[in-house]
Amino acid sequence: EDLALEQAIAREALSLALRHARPHFPRSLPRREGRLLPPFEPILVGGSVLANAPTFGQRLLMALDALQPTGITTLILDQNALLPLLGAAAEVTAILPVHVLESGAFVSMATVVSPVSPASHGMTVLSARLVHEDGTETRTDVKFGALEVLPLPAGQKARLHLLPRRRTDVGAGPGRRLSVQVVGGVLGVVIDARGRPLSLPEDPVRRRELLKKWLWTLGG
Repeated sequence: EDLALEQAIAREALSLALRHARPHFPRSLPRREGRLLPPFEPILVGGSVLANAPTFGQRLLMALDALQPTGITTLILDQNALLPLLGAAAEVTAILPVHVLESGAFVSMATVVSPVSPASHGMTVLSARLVHEDGTETRTDVKFGALEVLPLPAGQKARLHLLPRRRTDVGAGPGRRLSVQVVGGVLGVVIDARGRPLSLPEDPVRRRELLKKWLWTLGG
């Protein structure tokens, strides 16, 4: 119970931090309807609650719930609290943070696909096909409200083909298909089709069951 409370507060803290940062986003970023987060690549997250959570599933779910990214992005965890140090070091040596980012000091949790869709709960919004370097494929049809995991070992590359349905936008525009190279993280490739903005049931029993289901899906 204490852990659940701690993680709930972390979600709220991340969400508030994002709200305060929003006015300072670069004007060149594409704008999303409402208060949706524009596409960022990658997204680096840190903090003791995320770094010390028992599983990567819990860490990723906290970040997804709080930030609610859109499009395709890589969620990277700063589990050693290096970001503040790199920020200070960048003022002296601008290239140092780049070298550290490429050194493996940070952990890639997953490549995340977050479609934005006008569909209703339970409707199929996306067909995904992951083609591995050895030619094997993983296919899935994703329904609105679902959280799906496509296995892809950390560091391995694959080609992800996305076919949106019902004017769903995966980053290329409503209804437009997309094919991109992705790199696996600890949790592989995650498709977060739970909706943007994220909406939870008002009924507490249904809400608890849904939260448990999402956590179970990510191995939390």
